[in-house]
Parts: sequence; C-alpha cells; structure tokens
Amino acid sequence: MEKPAITVLTASLNDWPSLKALLPLLDAALAEHAASVRVVCMDDGSSLALPGDLLDGHEFKVIDRVEIVHLLRNLGNQRALSIGMGWVARHVTCDWLVVMDCDHEDRPEVIPELLAAARAEGGAKIVFAARTERSESWLFKAFYAAYKRLYKTLTGMPISIGNFSVVPGRLVRKLAGVWEIGLHFPAGIMKARLPYASIGAARGSRLFGRTNMNLYSLVIHGFSGLAVHGEMVATRFILATLASSFLVMIYLAKVLFEKFFTDIPIIGWTSLIVSTFLGFLVQTVMLGLLLLFSTLNARMQRPVIPLNDHPDFIDTVSVFPTDRSRASAPAP
Repeated sequence: MEKPAITVLTASLNDWPSLKALLPLLDAALAEHAASVRVVCMDDGSSLALPGDLLDGHEFKVIDRVEIVHLLRNLGNQRALSIGMGWVARHVTCDWLVVMDCDHEDRPEVIPELLAAARAEGGAKIVFAARTERSESWLFKAFYAAYKRLYKTLTGMPISIGNFSVVPGRLVRKLAGVWEIGLHFPAGIMKARLPYASIGAARGSRLFGRTNMNLYSLVIHGFSGLAVHGEMVATRFILATLASSFLVMIYLAKVLFEKFFTDIPIIGWTSLIVSTFLGFLVQTVMLGLLLLFSTLNARMQRPVIPLNDHPDFIDTVSVFPTDRSRASAPAP
C-alpha cells in the first residue's frame, strides 16, 4: 500500500521548546507510516520570538517542512486551530490531517493507531483519541466527571474527547466550513453532524513549563462546548423547568384541596413555600426562553467561517524546510 502524505496541525503560545522537542518524536512515530509529513503550527500571538534553531540537531526521515503561521493576535487555542484548519484547507493537499496539541500531552506514538482506526472506517470518519487515563489531580478529575454528566444531560451527547484526532483529507474542507470549531473543536464536529469515532489513548505529560490553561480558561472552555449546542441546552432547560412547575402545581392543588375540602390540618407556611417555589420556576422558564431566543438570534449574525475568513487573522508565515526536502529537491 502506498504511504500517504500527512499534515500535522497544532498551535503554540510561547511554547517553542515543546514544539522543537515534538518534531523528532513526530518524525519517529510516522517514519514507517507516511511518505511525507508537513507540520503546520499556529503561532497564537506569542510574545516570545520564534527561535531560528527550530530544526537544528535533527535529521528528519519524513518531515519535509515546518510552517509557522503567525496570527495577528492571541485568539485562544480553539480559534487558532480553526483558523489553521481554514489555512490548511486552502493551501495544503494531504491524505490525512492530524490535529493535536504540541505540549506532549497528545502523544505522537498514538498517531499510527489513529491512522489505522481511520483506515478501518474507510476514511469516512474523523477519529479521536479519547482519554483513558488522566494525569491531573483528583479534584480536576472530579470536576471533569461532573462536567461530562452535565454535558450529557444538557446536550444528549457524550463528551470525552479533545483536539487530538485524525481527519481524512476528503473531510478537511468540510470541517473548515464549520464555524463552531472555533468555540469547541469536538463539539463543533458533533453539531455539524460530521461522522466521527474514537479509540482509547492514555494522556501524556507536559515536558516544558506550565500550561496556559487556568481554572478560568477551563471553565470558559467547558461552557463553550455547551454554547455550541445552545438551542438544545436552552430547550432542555425550559422543558425540565416546565416539568418541575407542573409537579409543583399538582402539589399546590393538593394542598388547596386539603385545606378547603378536608379536615386534614395544613402547616401554615406550606402554601407560601409552594407558591414562592412556583414563582422561582416561572422566572427560570423566562430565563430559559431568553437564552433560547438569544441563541436563535445569534444565528442571524454572520459567523467567522475558517475556510473563507482565515486570511483576516493571519500576519505572516515562516517556512522551515528540512534537510530531507532540500535533498529531494530537483537540481536547478
């Protein structure tokens, strides 16, 4: 079987040491699985200068070149990757696109497994690496478990995947047309009903520095995933509140019936508590309706489509050809 051309898309914010260390690991992991590899890294508004020795000290077997796409400003990881998806769709032809973080928590040695799973699906599905083991604290794991339950309850969909995935080349252009991936990459794919599957993979460990994700960023990222399914979340919220209101009204009717038509003693503050709770539920329904109408109104605003709008966010592109590409280039 002919070896494919693979492109790797990642993003970095001042994390050049991680990127430099990642390149030889990518090359080793894909040496037996690719004819050529092109690495595209989105520079998400880094304040640290791009090092000129990015490729120094390495002899690459399959990586032809590394391209650093400099954004005009910091956009955040998800939007940076979405802009990168648009850039790749317009400027790169590949058989497979690997989307991953460059901090080594997405392990390069998992990529061949993702490729095998994608081939088993006939190249018709995006294949994600689902976390089977996490290296965070027990507190983070507890909050993440609660978030997954909340996500499933409000959207009806499971969520245990991140950015790490393999995209068939035929789906890259379609994916670049999904604006929701700028909010939350996997949730955007679910919302667009693009076919996907997943395999289990343990999470790696960060090699350099500390993560840029703090509690605030994690909360925003989590709610961004819910925001992608805003209509579904608002509708389920309203229906749950209406169901609760119906039960409260039944109980209130029971209390009134016992008070006026039976001799059963009624605690004096019971009806007050029930009516107060009913009023709270009415306000909750109104809040849900406001959320739903706000979400539907947002549909009328023109979103940023990565496939078409990515040039507006890109400053320059730095290209680093490897010795392999120079050696294979035809003589002038």
